[in-house]
Amino acid sequence: MRKPTINTLLALALVGGLAACDDSSVLGPDDGIEGTIVQLMVDEDLTEALIIDVEAAIAGVLDVGAPSSGALTAQPNPDAADQARALLEQAREKFRQARQAWIGGDTQRAAELALEGRLLVAEAMVLVLGEEAYVQLLERVDQIITWLEEQIDEEASELLTRIRQLKSEAEAFYADYQGSQDVADLHAAVERLLLAVQIAHRERVHQRREQIHRHAQHSIFMATMALALAEEVAGEFTPEQERVFRHAVHLRNDAVLALEAGRWRLSLALSRAVVNLSMVVVILDPDLPENKVLALIAVSEGALEQAELALGDPPSDEFLAALLVHARLVQIRAIQISDTFPRRAVHILWYVAVTARAITEAASAS
Repeated sequence: MRKPTINTLLALALVGGLAACDDSSVLGPDDGIEGTIVQLMVDEDLTEALIIDVEAAIAGVLDVGAPSSGALTAQPNPDAADQARALLEQAREKFRQARQAWIGGDTQRAAELALEGRLLVAEAMVLVLGEEAYVQLLERVDQIITWLEEQIDEEASELLTRIRQLKSEAEAFYADYQGSQDVADLHAAVERLLLAVQIAHRERVHQRREQIHRHAQHSIFMATMALALAEEVAGEFTPEQERVFRHAVHLRNDAVLALEAGRWRLSLALSRAVVNLSMVVVILDPDLPENKVLALIAVSEGALEQAELALGDPPSDEFLAALLVHARLVQIRAIQISDTFPRRAVHILWYVAVTARAITEAASAS
């Protein structure tokens, strides 16, 4: 990678995450947004979630047996997979060193090592997926932004600003890549998006620490429902859809294993990513109408109608009936904003559809 690119990324990391910090300080969860961000950079569960995410992507490519159109290797062969996995092992070591620096009080060194780790993860992801790595992550970050906007609080507002900034930085690096075709710029763009994913887990993980086990179980259930719905909506997969779907399936299975091993925060991070990836599967459908809002309105309406049928009249479960009413209200809100914020509306409608699919499953099982 070009030295200027590394220096630029490091400057961005220091400005965005350490601007108000003394280099020798150890920042905890109560030390403001800067402490929060650096803490997430080195968090053991969240760094491992990034690595498992890419391992699942590798497995998905090998499952399908067809090359990614943008991949840097012509075939998804075992040698390429081994090379990517070797990079991920190097990343694990960098993240371990970053945590040690954090514990030792060297905040700046911790940020530097975490950046090096994310760049290795980005390199592995690009090796397997090429430009698809950037495109898929960008879609997932857009969904994360929507989700944070819908569950806004004071702390999430601060994180949301930083996540939007990371997205802008990624887009700038990607624009440079399109002009230069220097893969270092593509790695940098993917790294920015990977950090955005890590930061987003503050709302999803830290705020729910006391209830994390239950949330992890619920999230795995929702991931399973999202996969089922994506498969129903998409029908026959294209090779790209199949890669993303298999990626998501591997992640869901890894989330189950993490839950069984007692790593509930890791399980939650992985299963949440499955819900995002499942929507990518649907969006990639070549038969989807050009107006994706109308398409997702139809998907969500179909799922809501199935939930109503499963609940019966009168509803067989008061809680599920109330949840269905809430989903209807959220659908109405998405439709109301669709002309002004179509992408946001699409993301909200997908969550409505997944929620309705979950209601149907729960009602049928009761």
